Amino acid sequence: MIYKQTIETPSYLCDIDDRLHPWAAVRLCQEVTEYHGNATGIGFKTLLAQNQAWVIVRGLYNIYRLPDAFENIELSTWSRGNNGLIAFRDYRMTGADGEVLLTGTSHWPLIDMTTRRAMRLHSVIEHYENHDIMATEFASIDKIVMPAMTDNDIVAHHVAAYSMIDHTRHVNNSEYIKLLFDSLHTIGFDSNKPFRLELNYQLESRLGELLCIYHKVIDGVHYMQISNPRSSSVIARITPLTQILVNGDYVK
Repeated sequence: MIYKQTIETPSYLCDIDDRLHPWAAVRLCQEVTEYHGNATGIGFKTLLAQNQAWVIVRGLYNIYRLPDAFENIELSTWSRGNNGLIAFRDYRMTGADGEVLLTGTSHWPLIDMTTRRAMRLHSVIEHYENHDIMATEFASIDKIVMPAMTDNDIVAHHVAAYSMIDHTRHVNNSEYIKLLFDSLHTIGFDSNKPFRLELNYQLESRLGELLCIYHKVIDGVHYMQISNPRSSSVIARITPLTQILVNGDYVK
């Protein structure tokens, strides 16, 4: 089952130019994931009753154009199967005329809420319908190889506030993206030009923890890290895209 949802881009998720924020684009992918989970019997509330929850550990998003406020868009998602511990999920966002705005892929383990450890998936989604269609050119997401970060690379600090915490009791994945792009925009990064956003989520951040945001640019690629007092929480790589999707094909 490919789950599709048509929405009008909410203006409250848009920036000063009335375009969808990058963090909001990823948050909408998260929302359509929950709708699909609910529709297929493996949503948050159903799994929580069994002391289980889905968490995202890696994500990759090709963002070609962020939609305008009140623009009609279609967001679709589907499962591409699993490897026993990780479920693979893809995304596609299109405009009303079929223009591809975003493609994405992600890795989701199912964790025991008490131990916070990943569980075997076969008994949970043994008969779950999967599709071999790849939204991106990546069947799986490799770990980001990061350059060394020092205190000289710290660009901002932020306390993990109550509004950043979601129902899994830690900072929501899209909140990290908000912090990343707030820092990027202070140095003139243009999110209206196509780019690829890659994320590896490493350690949950908790309410009240002080988050340090690091940033380094190498050969035009932005490497970023958000750390809490215990360890690195998220690492990210933001790469300007030199290829644009036209009618489903990549062209220079």
